[in-house]
Amino acid sequence: MTDYRTVNREAWNRLAAAGSDSSQPLGSAELVQAAEWLCPEEWLPWQEIRTVLCLASGGGQQAPAFAMLGYEVTVVDLSPEQLARDSQVAETLGLPLQCIEGNMLDLSILHGSRFDLVYQPISACYVPDVEELFRQVAAVLAPGGWYDVEHWNPVHVQLAGLGAWQNGYVVERPQGTGVPSIWTSETEGAQAEQITCWHFVHSLHDLIGGLCRNGFVVQRLRERPRGDPLAAPGSHEHLSAYLPAFMRVLAQRVPVG
Repeated sequence: MTDYRTVNREAWNRLAAAGSDSSQPLGSAELVQAAEWLCPEEWLPWQEIRTVLCLASGGGQQAPAFAMLGYEVTVVDLSPEQLARDSQVAETLGLPLQCIEGNMLDLSILHGSRFDLVYQPISACYVPDVEELFRQVAAVLAPGGWYDVEHWNPVHVQLAGLGAWQNGYVVERPQGTGVPSIWTSETEGAQAEQITCWHFVHSLHDLIGGLCRNGFVVQRLRERPRGDPLAAPGSHEHLSAYLPAFMRVLAQRVPVG
């Protein structure tokens, strides 16, 4: 029976093959600025970090950047094609990097590990149960460890027509039903194709409150810089002026005792 893992693994395999923005491996010149690129907010306590789990983070970008900074890095992703980009960069630059194909809702293969930092780019929208995600992260994070995660604004996932302008932006999908929203992306170039992902609408109650319910303290929260209200209606810049696309959260696992 088809489920989110089958659909989204296939989608990201195809997006990686098509050269999506999230599947462009970083080069050695870009990795020189790794710390600034990874955390422009400058809120990570770098001196407290030794081991890093890059979660749902394949594509040859974040994991090699942490490895370039000298950290012990493991990357987990559902897509083998995305992980292949990390392996490619690691081999080319001689970086130690452990790549594991897996589902963010089942990190049992890593249970017993105690990472100092779990770093997760935008990806919680691909799974139906964000509370289970947070439980899995807590299970592999050291007490007092850090969880740096970025989320797609759930209202964006609720919009009609992928955020199309209809004399306004129309919210049509409800929150928290567990029913996936079908999200179709079209690749560029002569071999353009449509690629379909399943996205899930998580409420702020779950995205932020869920952290607190699962042993985390939220230390920082920041929306990405806003867009341009004078841009063309329906463009990413225009929509972001009214609904910032992404929010980043830094949480800390509550120390025991």
